[in-house]
Amino acid sequence: MSSPLSSKSPWLTLGGLVLLQSVSVASSLYPAYSSILGKKFSISQVQVVDLIAAVETGKLFEFIPTAAANHLPPWAILLIGLLFGTVGHGVQYLYVAEKIQPSYWQMLLLCLLAGNSVCWIQTYCYVSALNNFNKNKNIAVLTSCYASLGREVYASLIQGIQGKIEFQNPSTYLLLTCVAPAAVGLVVVLIVGRSILAEQTETDVFPIAFALAVAAGVYAMLGNTVQPIKNMSSQLQVITLTLVIILPIAVPLVKAAHWLAMVRWRAKITPELPRVVATENSDSIVRVDGLNEEAGEDSKEEEVQVNQGMENVGNVELGDEHGVKNLMMSLNFWLFYLVNACGPMLGVIYVNNLPQILEAPSLIAVFAASGYCGRIFSVSIEEYTRRGLSMLSKPASIVIMMIPMSVSFFLLINSSKTGLYISTGVIGACTGAIREITTFKIAELFGPQNSVVNQNIILTNIPIGTLLFGHLDAINYKTGADGNDGICKGFECHHKTFIIWGSISAVGIVLSLILHLRTRKFYSSG
Repeated sequence: MSSPLSSKSPWLTLGGLVLLQSVSVASSLYPAYSSILGKKFSISQVQVVDLIAAVETGKLFEFIPTAAANHLPPWAILLIGLLFGTVGHGVQYLYVAEKIQPSYWQMLLLCLLAGNSVCWIQTYCYVSALNNFNKNKNIAVLTSCYASLGREVYASLIQGIQGKIEFQNPSTYLLLTCVAPAAVGLVVVLIVGRSILAEQTETDVFPIAFALAVAAGVYAMLGNTVQPIKNMSSQLQVITLTLVIILPIAVPLVKAAHWLAMVRWRAKITPELPRVVATENSDSIVRVDGLNEEAGEDSKEEEVQVNQGMENVGNVELGDEHGVKNLMMSLNFWLFYLVNACGPMLGVIYVNNLPQILEAPSLIAVFAASGYCGRIFSVSIEEYTRRGLSMLSKPASIVIMMIPMSVSFFLLINSSKTGLYISTGVIGACTGAIREITTFKIAELFGPQNSVVNQNIILTNIPIGTLLFGHLDAINYKTGADGNDGICKGFECHHKTFIIWGSISAVGIVLSLILHLRTRKFYSSG
């Protein structure tokens, strides 16, 4: 019997990966930082929007680390991501600290590099999770959900350093974005190892891992709403949140206590027996290209289906492999694209513009926590589907999510504090849920082999929408600021924007319903 605290313990690996995921999206709080940057260095609101769009654009190049993962060891992928993040945020830190004076175009390139670093780090986490939990790929997806807690983690860290005065010193934020991912990444490399680990002996870790993920989400939500937790010292909040995130590490600790007790008990009643070393199965391979794994008979069947789909070039159907040409000619794909543009894209733009709408960091934390809960909810749907227990198809789930999202945008016009927090929470949850469902649905409808590229095409609506609607909101912001010393804070300055977003989201409900009707036969036959 091997020790549960072995370096190959899946729970130690899971704890390290989720902690790395939670600090990987260092650019997730960039909107809050950029608003301060605009004030300190006289950058216009339109220029601030362009910087945010550059960060989102950098995330579109996920296919580069995905392709590199087929040729480089996982630790090299991580080091590249850490290097990109350190340079991207580090140079900006020197700028804010007034050590250097880069041009605006250089700032745009640094934001692009910082955004792309997220892709490399998350690719490493996904590959490592697949190699350690290849009996259930949903574990890898579940670890990626922790990235949504990045806003909460960095907000807590900044509060722990500066107290309750959040985001007033952007240099502290940028310094953390350089140090935190690098420090955690190096520790995770030591835990996970630089080589691919063999298949773990754990039979079904998803229920426990999911329960721990839910616990982290519940604490993140309560931390922003329950007064006793909010009244805790900033340092204690940081420690508590970190412990909640790395709860998976507690599992091997409990098992280790039981293991030690069993070893001592067996030593007393039985003589020492010869040790038998079992050889590990090396047939399990993980291919990152297209997020397609080969881990046993199930994935071999998927590969056969992919090859069959490739033979039907020019006459593809739902579920077949779609090349770029077939994808561009698919009405279902463009419906899918527009649904995401009318839903999750608006949620991302909303949180990116929150610092300009209202200086309330707690709102960003509420959006992050609810987005995280929405993502793990979607993973649970996928897991139930895998076990044959799902009652709703993914397109039907998107329709259900789009309805409260549209209503919430219109409720923002009311401007009440309670309605503000509820609407932000609902928008965050729906955004997280739909984006996670999108990841599964792209591979199912358009084939798994090119799913990363297809997903990146879908996500182009985020930087495009950030530029379009961000500039529109900047115009409304400037109009509301006229005659008020250039300052306009509060939701009354953005009523027109909320009406536009709510109307677009309502169109998304209709489009998602059409997509559901068009794909209903495909899911019912599956």
